[in-house]
Amino acid sequence: MNTREELLKKSNREANKYNIYAMIVILILLVICEVLNELDIFLVPKLSMRPTVGAVAALFLIPVLIYYIHDKLLKKEPTILEWNGFKLVIIIISYIGVGLAAMVLSFHATLLLAVPPIMAAQYRNKRKLFIIVLIATVISVPLAIYGSYFFGLVDKNLVLIEVEDIENIDVPKRFESATAERMFVILYHHILPRWICIILIDVLVVGITQRNARMLDSQMELSEQVKHEMERRTKMQNRVIGDLAAVIETRDAGTGGHIIRTKTYVSMIAREMKKYPKYKDILTDEYINQIENSAPLHDVGKIAIRDAILLNPGKLTDEEFDEMKKHSEKGGEMINNIFSNLDDDEFFRTAYDIAIAHHEKWDGSGYPKGLKGEEIPLSARIMAIADVYDALTSQRCYKNAIPAEEAFNIIVEGRGTHFDPDIIDIVIKIKDELISYVNESKKNNNEE
Repeated sequence: MNTREELLKKSNREANKYNIYAMIVILILLVICEVLNELDIFLVPKLSMRPTVGAVAALFLIPVLIYYIHDKLLKKEPTILEWNGFKLVIIIISYIGVGLAAMVLSFHATLLLAVPPIMAAQYRNKRKLFIIVLIATVISVPLAIYGSYFFGLVDKNLVLIEVEDIENIDVPKRFESATAERMFVILYHHILPRWICIILIDVLVVGITQRNARMLDSQMELSEQVKHEMERRTKMQNRVIGDLAAVIETRDAGTGGHIIRTKTYVSMIAREMKKYPKYKDILTDEYINQIENSAPLHDVGKIAIRDAILLNPGKLTDEEFDEMKKHSEKGGEMINNIFSNLDDDEFFRTAYDIAIAHHEKWDGSGYPKGLKGEEIPLSARIMAIADVYDALTSQRCYKNAIPAEEAFNIIVEGRGTHFDPDIIDIVIKIKDELISYVNESKKNNNEE
């Protein structure tokens, strides 16, 4: 799904959810009116009020129950809130329900019919929706006022019957007084002014929805630009990573396969860690991707190490080993120089942490800074396990490969000294997958 479609669906979801809540609020207010009427605080005929409130409640509960059953009970995807027809259901039901409420309360309550157009304003503008709102207004206003004349709260300004006890005028008497002349008087005295008011509100709704549409279009355009820029930056970043990895491989013939394998180990470990409460909020998919993409750069500092040391098949002297250890700091410097200006601070920080700290040890005996415990960045702690495990299981000119299971046992022995004990406990859970991957890689490379 592209960004535009996702934004449209999100806009629909939010608008439908807002209107569902609005219908619940209206229903609660109507129930309060019913209670007040039963207490004789309001004077609406009870035989009119009770069934009207029941009918409106039944109507308003339709979209609420559809949403609750579909999304909450059945948990179906996608949400019903994304269905285009759902907004029409909400708008039509709101007109019927509010119209009934206005009819039974009083003809003054006809202004409640301004509520459905405001609800319609939550949606992105479409001509069809405006036409529906306009037609609904033209129909519902006279129905509400004429309905109030026959069934609602008695109002002498509307009924125009000269009797002393106006509150006790029953429905038959209202029908008896409903002459054509009186209906016409109601039309131009009461219906026409309210038509004008609510149609004006409809027009304002069109302006609001058009503004919302323009804002949404601008947001979608901006999102597309951001998406394209991120894709461009990611391609550039991956190209730089690929070029650096190629240079590293050229300097050290054993590093090419090492880069691929350690990236796989890092991915396997991080994704297993994500399953556990301690890490599930830290190791987001985005952060795991950053660790995976940064892993090939963990030895980038070796580019700065002399060939005489880097390619030495024998044991290094203490001085040579001290120089070799500098590759982690050199790597941090190189990543700082190359990636700090790419406007991706999160990737830069992850790559920097891995390059400079993947030789640190849990007990503080590592290098270059002698970091201890959780002072070591999490990405570097993961990388350390992957780096050592591949080094143990790989053939080098100065050593033979150790069998995968034996190498795994060595890794476990480093729990709490070389490696983070919590991560090792999780790595043990994927022992079979790691060993299987090592053996499969050797088989594919004819190393068995």
